[in-house]
Amino acid sequence: MKKLGAIDRYGGVLKEEPLSCITNDILMKNTCALEAVSPYFGYYDETPRTNRPKMLYLMLADYFPLEKLIRATVKVQEKVKFPIGAVTGNITMFNQTCYVIRLINLQNYSQIHAVQELYDKEGVQFKSPGKKFANEMAMIKLRCFFTLIPYGDGIYKDQADPNIGFFELPYYVPWDNFKKITDEVKFDTDLLYFDAATAYFYQDKGVVDMVRIYRENLDEEKLKMIRNRYLKVLETIRT
Repeated sequence: MKKLGAIDRYGGVLKEEPLSCITNDILMKNTCALEAVSPYFGYYDETPRTNRPKMLYLMLADYFPLEKLIRATVKVQEKVKFPIGAVTGNITMFNQTCYVIRLINLQNYSQIHAVQELYDKEGVQFKSPGKKFANEMAMIKLRCFFTLIPYGDGIYKDQADPNIGFFELPYYVPWDNFKKITDEVKFDTDLLYFDAATAYFYQDKGVVDMVRIYRENLDEEKLKMIRNRYLKVLETIRT
C-alpha cells in the first residue's frame, strides 16, 4: 500500500480494560489514580510480556470543559522535562462514571505527584480516594487528537506509535456487538494476538467510525488482513 502524507484529526476511542487503584504515597494528598493492569488487554492478556506500556488515569473531581483541560495540559507539558502523553476521557465501572486524564509511559511513578500539582495550579482538581479495588474491568472512553498516516482504502497507521493501526468501518457498531464480532474475527488463527477498540474521528461535518488495532510489530499487511476479516464478518451479520 502506498503511504500518503500524515493527517491530523480529533476523535475518540472506546475500550475495555482491567484497572487497579494506586495505593501507595506517590500521589498528591487526598487524590486517587488508577493503573491499567493489562493495557491493550486483548493483546497483552494473551501474550504476557514485562515490557508493556504504562497507563495511568488521574481521577478528576468533576467535569471540566475540554478547552480548559487542553490548555492546562499544554502548560503542564511545558513545565515538565518528560513526556506525559495526556488525553482526557471518562471511566465507567461499578455503575458510576468518573472523568479522567490519562497519562502514558511516565518514566517513573514518582513523577505523578508533580504532574498532579501542576494541573491543580491550573484549576484542575482531583477526586478524593474512595473504595480500593484491584483488577476490575472498566469501560474507558478517551477523547484525543490523532496524527494518522493513510495507506489508502480506509487504512491508517498511528504516526506516534507503530504498534497502532486503524481502519474505517462501513457503519457504526455498538460496543457489545463489537466484542462479539472481535471474538469471531479471532477464530481465524492467522489473526490471533491483537487488541481491538472502537474509534472515530470528525470529518466534513460527520463522523468516521473505525477500529483501533494494537499489536507489537504491526505492519500494513497484518493490519489489512485483520481489516478484511472484520469486514467479512460484518457482511455476514448484515445479510
